[in-house]
Amino acid sequence: MNKFIHLDIYTPTGKYLSTDVDFIKVTSSVAVLGILPGHAPLVTTLEICKLTLKSNSIENVYAIGGGVLNIKKDRSVVMLLNSIERSDEIDFNRAHEAKTRAEDRLNNHDEEIDVTRAKAALSRALNRLSLKDE
Repeated sequence: MNKFIHLDIYTPTGKYLSTDVDFIKVTSSVAVLGILPGHAPLVTTLEICKLTLKSNSIENVYAIGGGVLNIKKDRSVVMLLNSIERSDEIDFNRAHEAKTRAEDRLNNHDEEIDVTRAKAALSRALNRLSLKDE
């Protein structure tokens, strides 16, 4: 059995990352998943959440904007993500501004506001802000 997981991450702009990791932690639509080498095949949707990748005792944390996870029969993992930012790539001032805008939209009871879109924007901003100390 392999002692690592080969991981490929794609976004709408192309391949973001291709690497070998020891552990993946991510939130699916039904549960928090801890993925180790040899995990059974699985296809699931991913929430807007924190993604943790561990390799050689080094942890990298990312904010992801949801997507799809596929653990293939060969035990490699493919993630198709709407967005991804490593914790050190996040502009926290911009995330705070996005949070404020989304809250303002949700608090404004204007009929023209797309509530679903505003809730998703708020969720993404809160997810980014949660990584401030990572």
